[in-house]
Amino acid sequence: MKKILCPTDFSKTASKAVEYAVLIAQRAGGHLTLMHVVHLPIVDTSETALVASELLGEQMRDAEERLKALVLEVEGRHGANRGGGFTCDYILKEALLTDITEHLTKTQGYDLIVMGTTGGGSALEELLIGSNAEAVIEQVQCPVLTVPANVDIPAVNRIIYATDYVEADKDALREVVEFARMFEAPVDVVHVSKEGTSEGTARAERFWNELQQAIPNYPIHFQEVINRHRSEGIKEYFTHTGASMVAILRKEKGFLRDLFSQSLAEKMTYQGEVPLLVLNGKKYK
Repeated sequence: MKKILCPTDFSKTASKAVEYAVLIAQRAGGHLTLMHVVHLPIVDTSETALVASELLGEQMRDAEERLKALVLEVEGRHGANRGGGFTCDYILKEALLTDITEHLTKTQGYDLIVMGTTGGGSALEELLIGSNAEAVIEQVQCPVLTVPANVDIPAVNRIIYATDYVEADKDALREVVEFARMFEAPVDVVHVSKEGTSEGTARAERFWNELQQAIPNYPIHFQEVINRHRSEGIKEYFTHTGASMVAILRKEKGFLRDLFSQSLAEKMTYQGEVPLLVLNGKKYK
């Protein structure tokens, strides 16, 4: 994860995502691109087209000044482009966020997207940012790290990986471990069961033995949590262990609609302050 794309709308939520993106770029010795997109609605008359064109020009000029200032801030505070161990630039496009992120990850080698989600300070902002995060995750193939606005100082000290004991989890976990290795962060592999059964225990033991063989010589801890609701079980474990991030594998289209639903957002994002690393299951089929 050495080429990082960080969409920003210059909000409080987006600024938290930038902090995480900077931290990762520093540890990876990589490249960070800050991106802002401007999208105007389709117009149907020449008069409204002229107004829209003027508005677009103003928005593009304003956004470019803010992007330049943001890059200068990253240079000044973190040493980007100045011997700080990583580089930083910006992209400004008139496009749909989902289209441009998909294009850049496919053609320009970006292998991680970091963006804010929810907690932005207003119901409208939370709705828009949450929808954008969901749409980007559904569209792109690379991992996406979503960062809520109410997290504290960016840090990666322990990562929780939520497993369903599927084969694809092993490949996804290799990627999570490579990410965690940059921070020397242990990884807790957590499975949430509705109830404890002998069959479930045997399945957990098989998976754990296979996992130890697949990913040796790294501090991985396995834990089964009993809770009727997966999100609540993960949140409780997250809070109890003082972890800094949850990683999940998106296995089917539409999964993120549940993930970013109001009830689950309240449980895992608003209350839990959970940065979420989402890996695309299509890579491991």
